[in-house]
Amino acid sequence: MEAYGKKYGFTTIKKRLMRHEDGSIKHRSFGCEFSDRYRPQKQIDINNHRDRKSKRQQCLWNVNFNCPTNSRTITLTSFNDSHNYALFPADTEKYSSKYRYIPDNVLEEVQFLTKHGNLPITIQRKLLRAKFLTLSVLDCDLTNAIQRYKVKSDITHDASHLLKELFQRKSNDPGWFVKFQLDQENRLTRLFWMSLMQIALWLEYYDVILNDNTAKTNRYNMPLSLFIAVDNNTRSRIVAQALVSDETTESYKWILECTKKVTETEPLTFVTDADPAADAAIGQIYEMTYPIHCIFHISENLPKNTKSKLSDQYDNFVRDFYLCRNSLCEELFYERWSKLIEKYPNVKDYLERTLYPSRQAWARAFTSKTFIAGIQTTSRVEGYNNIIKREITSNNTLCDLANILDTRLEHEVQ
Repeated sequence: MEAYGKKYGFTTIKKRLMRHEDGSIKHRSFGCEFSDRYRPQKQIDINNHRDRKSKRQQCLWNVNFNCPTNSRTITLTSFNDSHNYALFPADTEKYSSKYRYIPDNVLEEVQFLTKHGNLPITIQRKLLRAKFLTLSVLDCDLTNAIQRYKVKSDITHDASHLLKELFQRKSNDPGWFVKFQLDQENRLTRLFWMSLMQIALWLEYYDVILNDNTAKTNRYNMPLSLFIAVDNNTRSRIVAQALVSDETTESYKWILECTKKVTETEPLTFVTDADPAADAAIGQIYEMTYPIHCIFHISENLPKNTKSKLSDQYDNFVRDFYLCRNSLCEELFYERWSKLIEKYPNVKDYLERTLYPSRQAWARAFTSKTFIAGIQTTSRVEGYNNIIKREITSNNTLCDLANILDTRLEHEVQ
């Protein structure tokens, strides 16, 4: 049947099968790969079905064969030779998923690039096209090949392996600081560590410290919290890192207490993304620290909370808001803020409840009075997060993540 389909330009698939009591085939039916129609295997309520594409288009071509008991004769019992689409005999093997394949020499190259380079499909596609000029491979087939050759990390006791490695380093160098917490089921919920070099960097450059969390860096969905300092060459340096199971005030307090315990110092200025949980923790742990809110995150939240209420006035509002925010003296700030509230009453609630209470953390009339090294955003941390996510996925282990961080720290020293 495969040869018949190739000859006439379509792909056959096996369908119904019936057997005799002795296991031999009694009945076999074949159909076209475009036969039948897509049937969602979900809830009865059709509103809960997910819309998706399907190659099923109810093609009528089918054939049935019977093989009676105690007989070697195969009988054709029915045959419908009609299709509801155009046939292309020359392209069947090229485009049909049943016959598509990647040559062995190309698979060897994919295996090498995946295992030793951990390269994504976009890079591998370019390299393969440059090396194999006549190669034609669909992205879905290349993705399947890459997944097949990905190095499978040993995830058994992943957290314990990481803790063992960190405490081994602490044993070799007592200057290291490692602290962790487990829940009632002995699962890792919080982990903080600093190397001796990171502690030294913190003590030297604690004037301005930036902090931000990033998700999807490990298979356990534990947010990674990075602390960045700026050295005397204006380079970003990772001075501390932590993994937590949530982003609550208690978790932030635990992390900040760890930094304070190991360094015995508080940052003079601490830049965050204006997370309320982080703000609450900073006020309780870093009593002498001046908090700064990332102006980029504020600008990202402005359209989400005001654009629908202001409509055509939104552009004018943004201009007036930044004019107020960039005021260099407090009197001018308060004057422009009052005018802003009066001019745009539709967003008065958001301005007064969300932005005004934290004005000293983002308005230049206040932030200009403290040393911030020209830093107004957490973009340095965001940049590090982006670099890390290029080398790791949400399916990696904690040990994988720790190795990536080690690589970044080694790169900083160079």
